[in-house]
Amino acid sequence: MVKMLNWLRDFWRDRRGNVAMIFALSLLPVTVLSGGAVDFSQAMNARTRLSQALDAAALAVGVNPSISDADALDIARDFISANYPGRELGDVVNVQVSMNNQSDTVTVTGQAKVQTIILGLIGIDYLTVNWQTEVQRARSRLELVMVLDNTGSMGGSKIRDLRDSAELLTEILHEAAEEPGDVRIGLVPFAATVNVGTNYERVWWMDPNGDNPDHGDWSGGRDANHWDLFDRMRYEDWDGCVEARAIPMDIDNTPPSPGDPSTLFFPYFAPDEPDNDSDYRNDYLNDGRTGNYRQRLRQMGKYNDAQILRDYGPNMRCTTTPITPLTTSQNTIENAIDRMGASGTTNIPQGVGWGIRVISPEEPFTEGTTWDDREVIKAMVILTDGENVMYGRSTDLRSDYGAYGFSRFGRLGTTSSSFSTLASRLNSRLTAACDEAKRLGIRVYTITFQVNSSSTRNLMQDCASNPSLYFDSPSSSALRDAFEMIAGDLTNLRLSR
Repeated sequence: MVKMLNWLRDFWRDRRGNVAMIFALSLLPVTVLSGGAVDFSQAMNARTRLSQALDAAALAVGVNPSISDADALDIARDFISANYPGRELGDVVNVQVSMNNQSDTVTVTGQAKVQTIILGLIGIDYLTVNWQTEVQRARSRLELVMVLDNTGSMGGSKIRDLRDSAELLTEILHEAAEEPGDVRIGLVPFAATVNVGTNYERVWWMDPNGDNPDHGDWSGGRDANHWDLFDRMRYEDWDGCVEARAIPMDIDNTPPSPGDPSTLFFPYFAPDEPDNDSDYRNDYLNDGRTGNYRQRLRQMGKYNDAQILRDYGPNMRCTTTPITPLTTSQNTIENAIDRMGASGTTNIPQGVGWGIRVISPEEPFTEGTTWDDREVIKAMVILTDGENVMYGRSTDLRSDYGAYGFSRFGRLGTTSSSFSTLASRLNSRLTAACDEAKRLGIRVYTITFQVNSSSTRNLMQDCASNPSLYFDSPSSSALRDAFEMIAGDLTNLRLSR
């Protein structure tokens, strides 16, 4: 009996079970608090994505100033649907659009309704977050140059999609302009080279006397003025393409000067390559097959009254339509877009370099306003569907002829025949060209169109003025969306709240 009484006394005094009891009682609120933090974090993520989706919707509505309220709401919902991941972050509800024609503003409001995971245990089944975006069209003028890939891989439906999207951008910008002269657009189609147009034949900045040290560098100092060689040949004229100046002027805005021959541009002329090696791609004249490659390459007499006997010729890799300088004419730029074709290989840095020159106030194109004109937005859209290419060859010349001549003479900064090395050098020139554009204050947008290479996508994203101005377009609809988003930004619709 004594033992039983002692056991009951000890049991009554024992407090160790309180810990378990207290823990059990506090388990539910602790769980709700910790799990609720996850629910609230998810709601904040939803609000961030909601704000981005509403911003996109407001920009899209804003570039269509004359639409009805119903159409505006449809456009807004379409853009919200495209920019909001519904299954992950709940549903967007209560979307409203209002347009104020007096202040020229568009306001889009909406809510994101997010289902909870833990808070439902205490009866909170949903968290709702709100957002409102207002955009307003600015009054500044715009100068835009489109630098567009016209290479062979853009053939078929891709070039048609590009034409349609570029024309859509042109149409939106002109419709949004308050005055006809507020928008000026230029076009630079690029492939392996860029075409300035045959109307510039022998103008002073195109080195008519062959004074640039790189003009005819392949001839070893012989009489190889490219203009004269075209004149000597029968039935062969300059098609309008130009070669790259010496680095860094290959991509920059250094104005040409008669007092400094190295600053002059010069016509693209791909020389006849030796006859006796099948690896030489551009063999179009007979050179007698005597002497070494240098002697046959530098045999100037073969161009006299010469007629091309085989494919290619001095205009090999001159495949694009000419540059269209900045113009206020919508018809002019749309007609130029319609004429774009698809042929040749890819040299993006030359496209960007000429894009800078088209939007510049200095020679060779002078249509651009001064760089410090605060009333003008200068912008560039760069599109490509592939990687930079310069074909290396197992010949003494080490490459096909291109905008940088033959690799053997080092104008690209290497004498390698390696495909990857040549591509890497072109990539570095592209980075330099993009940096130059941004240094000058040009707002750079970049687009990759059905590009599989992650390195190319990264290169183009880095080229843009900021990552949000890069668009990866895996389909024709995505390409159209990209141009529409750029149109919204280029009308200077700025977020005012």
